Amino acid sequence: MLFNSFSYVLFLWTVYVLFWTWRERRPMRHTMVLVASYWFYGQASWIYTSLLAISTLTDYWAGLQLQAARDRDDHGGAKRWMGLSLAVNLGMLGTFKYYDFFVEGFGQAFAKLGVSVDLPLLDVLLPVGISFYTFQTLSYTIDIYKGRMRPTTSLLDFAVFVSFFPQLVAGPIVRAKDFMPQLEAAPRLEPSRVSSGLFQILRGMTKKLLLADVLGAQLVDQAYGDAASLGELNAPALLIATYAYALQLYGDFAGYSDIAIGSARLLGFELRKNFDAPFKSKSLEEFWSRWHISMSSWFTDYVYIGLGGSRGALIKTCFNVVVAWTLVGLWHGAAWTFVLWGFYHGMMLVLIRLFRMLLPGGRFPEHPFFTVAGVLFTFHIVAFSMILFRCPDMASFGAALSGLRDWSGTWPSVTWQVATIMLLGYATHLMPERWQDKLEGSWIRTPAALQGTLLVVAILLFFGLRPPGLTPFVYFQF
Repeated sequence: MLFNSFSYVLFLWTVYVLFWTWRERRPMRHTMVLVASYWFYGQASWIYTSLLAISTLTDYWAGLQLQAARDRDDHGGAKRWMGLSLAVNLGMLGTFKYYDFFVEGFGQAFAKLGVSVDLPLLDVLLPVGISFYTFQTLSYTIDIYKGRMRPTTSLLDFAVFVSFFPQLVAGPIVRAKDFMPQLEAAPRLEPSRVSSGLFQILRGMTKKLLLADVLGAQLVDQAYGDAASLGELNAPALLIATYAYALQLYGDFAGYSDIAIGSARLLGFELRKNFDAPFKSKSLEEFWSRWHISMSSWFTDYVYIGLGGSRGALIKTCFNVVVAWTLVGLWHGAAWTFVLWGFYHGMMLVLIRLFRMLLPGGRFPEHPFFTVAGVLFTFHIVAFSMILFRCPDMASFGAALSGLRDWSGTWPSVTWQVATIMLLGYATHLMPERWQDKLEGSWIRTPAALQGTLLVVAILLFFGLRPPGLTPFVYFQF
């Protein structure tokens, strides 16, 4: 079920009514959320709900056994249970997402050596959201193993945490230590939070339906279709398509996150912010503290720091950065374009770190010129990586690189709709945050009847102006 559909609106309304009807009956309320979440996930594939259940049962039991081993100072036992959690979750992720990719890669490598290796391929559909919920449950067992939290004794609460439908298929990646206490607390129906949740949903729908879907249908998907379509673009045309794609990807994923956060808020839950105006960033490090915050912080906490972080020699720190970000790329998808995308970001972070060490005080002077230069430089570092991220294969990326060298011909023209959306999209993204806060505050103070009217009008407008058909969210494929 897609957020950008009438069926989700009806589904969310039904869950909202039942949730607050049973707000004094915790077992019934949580059971309803669990059933609704599995039903929501099952609309993509009922058979893959079994993987969700396996991850849930494994990590619930592993969490209890980890804590029992820690309580009796059984370090070996704790490691074994942690190993089980890692094996099951990474095993499922590796089997369904990466098995065919690595088998084909090994086959091609041996073929170049003149050796024929014929290994069977699974050729199965990627389970929606598997990269998100496996990392979510892993954070639970890792935090218990590290002594950062104690496990829950309620299987029902843990199952709700794993399968909570607003963020199940595309994040934000939720940490148990942040979410489990909310399940244990009695919910309170606060009109201001309901209004804020509706505002978040409207903002997310605007980003998805009026920004991402229109730019994708009218420009980006045509330009980035394949190597042939990319080969027809000169540098100016490719730059415009890439600027549009940066805005499309932001609108699509940030829009999903806004709808997820708003949907959770309607039910009394708070999810962490996942995007914070990333194109305002003055450095690449700042960009990754603003873009897909839950993912970048997960890899920082559990991979980069796990490898040693910035402790030790500079060369080891640089190695840790490159390894962590290459894995970030692989997490996004089983393709060499994603692996190289992650490696590129790791190398750029290392090079920028080394360059900054040459500056007085390790940073540029505080001056408007350097601020603007930093924002423009960071944006174009990211925009170039998005060419690699969007290209369906390496042949397409090669065609795009050739196009970037071609500055002949005329500058391309775009439709007035695309030009207007791009202008408004970047303008609203870059406007001061306090303006957005004031807008949300004005919405919250609006009478409920008027909010309802505006909500109905907005939904009709969204579904009337969007391109034909339902466009899935980009991160469903991850």
